[in-house]
Amino acid sequence: MAPRLRDTSLGNGVYYARSDYVGFGRRTLILAVDAFILAAMLFGLWLAFRIVGVPQFIFPTAAMLTAWLYLVVCKRSSWRTVGYVLTGCRIVNLQGERPSLFALTFRSLLWMFGPGVFFWDLLWSGIDEDRKTLRDCYAGTYLINERAKPIGVGEIHLTYYDTGYLNPSYPHVTRPKAT
Repeated sequence: MAPRLRDTSLGNGVYYARSDYVGFGRRTLILAVDAFILAAMLFGLWLAFRIVGVPQFIFPTAAMLTAWLYLVVCKRSSWRTVGYVLTGCRIVNLQGERPSLFALTFRSLLWMFGPGVFFWDLLWSGIDEDRKTLRDCYAGTYLINERAKPIGVGEIHLTYYDTGYLNPSYPHVTRPKAT
């Protein structure tokens, strides 16, 4: 019988020291700070619309654009969000680079339409070996310390979870086994 070939079609990714991954406490602080900042921005936008007299039916679109700019574009940029700056964090993809706008948009949308509610997503970071939330798993991102450097390279493989009749999978960097 021929040996089974390993699927390396997803390429290689990097991994970090376990202490470089951001866990539950800092993630909660980031969420609180960024929620406060975003709420203040949206209130300011609403107030500006009221003062200037912009029709109210435009506000939901402007609010979604504002939220997207802050929660996706700023997270991807070198400026980062206020929560990321205060906690000394940055977000990277599985190769250790800035994630794409699509990946971060998908990551943000997973909270509304995705594989779990807000608390399950956040609690997952306490279970996962790389402290990733469910959103991070499916978007292929890590939340790491600002100055973290990769400590190794590993193959990216799909990780599967059986959840009743579903069998969701996501890409995961496998660490080489110690010999």
